[in-house]
Amino acid sequence: MRLSRGVWSGAVSIALIGTAAASLAALLAPLGWPFELFVHFRWQVGAAALALLLASLVLRRPWMMVMACVTVAMQWLPGVLMSGRASAQEPAALTCSDDQLRVVTANAWFANTDHAALVAWLGRSDADIIALQEITPQWALALEPLARTYPYRRLIPRDDPYGMALLSRWPIDDAQPVVFSGDGMPSLVANVDVYGRKLRVIALHTRWPVTPGMQVARDRALQQAAALALTQPDATILLGDLNLTPYAPAFARLVSESGLRDAFAGEAWRPTWQAGFWPLALPIDHVLVPRGSCVTEHEIGPYVGSDHRPLQVTLRLP
Repeated sequence: MRLSRGVWSGAVSIALIGTAAASLAALLAPLGWPFELFVHFRWQVGAAALALLLASLVLRRPWMMVMACVTVAMQWLPGVLMSGRASAQEPAALTCSDDQLRVVTANAWFANTDHAALVAWLGRSDADIIALQEITPQWALALEPLARTYPYRRLIPRDDPYGMALLSRWPIDDAQPVVFSGDGMPSLVANVDVYGRKLRVIALHTRWPVTPGMQVARDRALQQAAALALTQPDATILLGDLNLTPYAPAFARLVSESGLRDAFAGEAWRPTWQAGFWPLALPIDHVLVPRGSCVTEHEIGPYVGSDHRPLQVTLRLP
């Protein structure tokens, strides 16, 4: 049965109004929950707006064309402005050490039973420091084969999704669980002896901000972690599953207040969660490094059985 032009026009108009409303809500993200939820899906809403713009051109509905163009602009302009701010924050000239350091962060996923895939990838990564989230007692046992390569370690296994682990080739002078959020959810803060200098590593896993209370807990953790990083910004790396995309105001605050920079800044499409299903794909795993460091490589790892992809960053410290 062939649908009439009027039916198509009605369907497109409803979809366009919904997309425009989502774009407007995203612009209101600085007001907090629930508006921030919409800003995370910038690419998905932008793609929908472009498709609806094409549909409005086919239907020859001027008001639809105008609304679609405005919606596309609401998605595109904030990204351009954000990229401009990120470029402005880049150091003009960097003086870095010759020693390279490779760090990895991965959310192992507490329900992931395919332990071998991630363990094998970590073994091939040639990382110096590895931060892992959602580590269960079963995961702790699965990581034992890496003990020879990474003899220095601190694990906090839990039966819920909030276990943590830090593995290192380099001596860990101190590694303590820290509850930045104030609600019992641990992060790991460690001092690692790297090339004769102390490097502070802040490994985070924040709350999933689907309710106002959980967003407050996430933002509290980010604020406290940023304050700690700012006390030693030239020798601190902050990494982990932040449950936060680069498009959110809270991410800009984290970068500004920590004195660090995003190792993946400038990468347009960089999903780490649900990366194989673009309608839900989001970049919520991050590595923040000293602003004066030289990032020589950064990549998103392969599928390893988790709903997250691992991140790998190679850098030279200031």
